[in-house]
Amino acid sequence: MRLSSSDAVLLVIDMQESFKGAIQGFDRIVHSILFLERSLKELKVPIVGTEQVPEKLGGTLREIESYYDEKFPKSSFDALRESKIKEYLEELNRKQILLSGIETHICVMQTALSALSQGFDVHLIYDATGSAFREDKEVAISRLLEEGVRIVTSESLIYDMMGSSEHPSFKKIVQLVKEYRKKR
Repeated sequence: MRLSSSDAVLLVIDMQESFKGAIQGFDRIVHSILFLERSLKELKVPIVGTEQVPEKLGGTLREIESYYDEKFPKSSFDALRESKIKEYLEELNRKQILLSGIETHICVMQTALSALSQGFDVHLIYDATGSAFREDKEVAISRLLEEGVRIVTSESLIYDMMGSSEHPSFKKIVQLVKEYRKKR
């Protein structure tokens, strides 16, 4: 199934300041999410963020949060167990959920499995997710693949959505890709 900017929503899970020192490759994950957010804004894809118990764990990184269309606090690991998040996604009426954030083996995985069970086409963005330990991320990805989640990278996702160099946003996106690759 091809990705469609008119049918997708980016869900950024728990990219909070307090996790910065605990997640392997945190800065690279941030870099990938910012590339995604800039590109998806150009393609008019809604961006939704979550924060795990923000009153205890603090808020989202400002540079990431600045692209959100909507942000929700949560206490459940599975974001779709939160009625406000679930209702908002239903209002958007989009069937493709693009998942990024942390931690891959906890909140991201539980949200992905829940979304699958609710009929969404789920795409986990490999370079825009992370865990404290590599093996946790890798085992989670293996499980998600077995369950039917599609694993993509930021760049492949964006090019899949455009489909062609004839896309009206192609020139703008190519500039974003060049910037992204410089720091990757």
